[in-house]
Amino acid sequence: MIAYALHKTMPKPAKAALIEKTLVERMADRVLELGMNGIAVTKDVLFEHTSFTLEEIEQHGREACNLARSRAVRRVA
Repeated sequence: MIAYALHKTMPKPAKAALIEKTLVERMADRVLELGMNGIAVTKDVLFEHTSFTLEEIEQHGREACNLARSRAVRRVA
């Protein structure tokens, strides 16, 4: 049987390799996904197509949309 292990000189990975995204980041991802599929994203559409509550959308929707816009801009140079 083969056992894989890190070489003695390699640094050990951090304890939490996967960091959970915040609510705003998850909402921004969904806004981007819906927008890329040609769906005009409104509060009602976001509520219908996701598991976010209307209260969460009211509180964090504007920030999530701003984050989604900044992620959608392509920078080429």
